[in-house]
Amino acid sequence: MNTWQCLRQVQYLLRNRKWTGSSNLVFAEGSVKITAAPPQSVFEQLRMPAVMIRPLGATTDPEKGELPDLVEQEVAITLAVAHAGEAWGEYQIVGGHRAGQTQSQGRGLLEVEEELFAAVELLDTDDGVVVQHRVSSAVQPERVGEQYLLFRDYLFRLRTSADRYYHPVENLVGSA
Repeated sequence: MNTWQCLRQVQYLLRNRKWTGSSNLVFAEGSVKITAAPPQSVFEQLRMPAVMIRPLGATTDPEKGELPDLVEQEVAITLAVAHAGEAWGEYQIVGGHRAGQTQSQGRGLLEVEEELFAAVELLDTDDGVVVQHRVSSAVQPERVGEQYLLFRDYLFRLRTSADRYYHPVENLVGSA
């Protein structure tokens, strides 16, 4: 997989992530985007929680410099949550006033973070990618419009290829 394929796959995995033990999606339709640098105002238009996936710098064969097709790509994933009417920021961090145990409404950043990690972990060496979580930023509170939002950035390093690759079809079972 190359960077384009990796970003699209991460987006797909996050869009289709369901709360553990549930059939409810973690992220609403349209709340997982690949972008370079979204303006803060875009978060007013999204249902929370929301995710922005951003490609950062990349290097080729960082260890020996001999394999130009080996790419180490850094990717930042910004997670945003919001809660109306909670001035302390506690609900944004740990959750509160949940609509249900398997729904996103009322969830805190640290709860949604668990599902983000679980989704990204599905991208692995079977796909030709090595994913490493490098660092998480401090939580960043911000008022956007009438909402109190909480953001956190997660930096991942993907070791992948410069070339597009699609796994061959195997184990087809014909119908008789």
